[in-house]
Amino acid sequence: MIKIGYAGILQYYPKRSKHWTHGITDLFWTYRPESIDPSFRSPLPLFKAMATLKKEKSIGSNDIQFHLWGGIDPYYQTCIEEMNMGDSILIQGFQSNTDTIDKLKEMDLLFLPLEKSNSPLHRNLFIPSKLFEYIAINKPILGLCEDSEAKEILENSGLGKIIDPENENELVNYLHQLILNPNLLGQFKRNDEVIMQFSAETATQKLANIFNQI
Repeated sequence: MIKIGYAGILQYYPKRSKHWTHGITDLFWTYRPESIDPSFRSPLPLFKAMATLKKEKSIGSNDIQFHLWGGIDPYYQTCIEEMNMGDSILIQGFQSNTDTIDKLKEMDLLFLPLEKSNSPLHRNLFIPSKLFEYIAINKPILGLCEDSEAKEILENSGLGKIIDPENENELVNYLHQLILNPNLLGQFKRNDEVIMQFSAETATQKLANIFNQI
């Protein structure tokens, strides 16, 4: 069985549509999976991929499970129920930091959905702290993201598998390959030279060097 884990906060950010009513802009939420704003982190691509595997490949909870700990928007619980995936996608609420780390260490793959850029003119520069938390756990990381600073770090760490969140076929195929051959996870090799550049010790030394030059 392949176990995928995520710990943190997953909020629901639907797109807003503008409609004019008597000259006043009426903003309202559209609660449909396809209305998710791709600029924000969302587990829906993974939900959909797992549902596809269940429907087309008869792959269920004995083959793959997705464990989520933390603040998960109730909207996603509704999605899980509507997809009939409650036996494979498990929302387990907040845990202590120590318990969360221990549980993530038991996973085969860590899930990391990342923000997309709001502008086609530049890539996203935001780097979440969770990226470094995951790297420290030393487990393979499934990153759903486009070209960004975070993607570059994840790739260079040697622990990241990057898939575009809008490429459902690639995600489905990758998960299917892992289920058929879990040994593929052994191909990830941690790049300590790159990872050390982002360690707390390195950051502290860089800051100390700056103050020494003042």
